[in-house]
Amino acid sequence: MDVPTQSGGWFKPKEASSAVAILLEVKSYDRQRPTPNGPKDSVLADISIFHSADHLDAGRPEVFRGQRIEQTVLARDLETVVGGAVLVTVAQVPPTKPGAHPAWVWRQVSDPLVVQKVVAYADQRDAALQAAVAAAPSFD
Repeated sequence: MDVPTQSGGWFKPKEASSAVAILLEVKSYDRQRPTPNGPKDSVLADISIFHSADHLDAGRPEVFRGQRIEQTVLARDLETVVGGAVLVTVAQVPPTKPGAHPAWVWRQVSDPLVVQKVVAYADQRDAALQAAVAAAPSFD
């Protein structure tokens, strides 16, 4: 079992806005976590970003382990996913009130080919991890 740690910095939606797919494996959710900018809802997640179709085809995402997501809408949408995973993209929607900033939101990936490729990547990654654990020496 992995102990969730924040070693991956903070998720920046703008840097992932053109991604073909984002695999979010949510480790924890903290409501109103204290931050230097005041309390914020926060998610700790392992994030695999497939920036292009080539990355997706090759099964080579950019991986961030233990990354914080503190954008309010993004974090709250992941509250029910703790312990699970979701396949999404991220997009900006226009503000609903004059003078407000556009909000970042998750968009579910619905293309079955993309879903199949990401699932194949995750299965291969998990199999490689299990093989490495099995090959590790026992110190008993």
